[in-house]
Amino acid sequence: MTPVSTRPPAQQVVTEAVELVVAPAAIERALLLYEQLQPHDTSVILQARKILTQHIFGMVDQGELDEQRLIAGGLTHLKAVERDHGIKSAHAAAKKPGKTGHRPPLGARSKDHP
Repeated sequence: MTPVSTRPPAQQVVTEAVELVVAPAAIERALLLYEQLQPHDTSVILQARKILTQHIFGMVDQGELDEQRLIAGGLTHLKAVERDHGIKSAHAAAKKPGKTGHRPPLGARSKDHP
């Protein structure tokens, strides 16, 4: 059974065009601007893309159709996420001390137990 839209046909066509053309373009433009503000590694860009995609499509669902507003809203949300929670690089997490999995050889004594 196919879902039936409650939108008028003309509005449905506009919304579909926004979802297929405008929203993806807004996501790409917002990512480009985000990268230009400060270079990030690939893992951060992938996380940013996911955050932007969810937020921008949420804006479209709420009726926003303007590409510039989608870009601005997406970047504002992304910066808020970055400020509040941080978007961490997978490479930086792997380089932290204690996260390498390095263990002393068997039989080696620690500083605490000579």
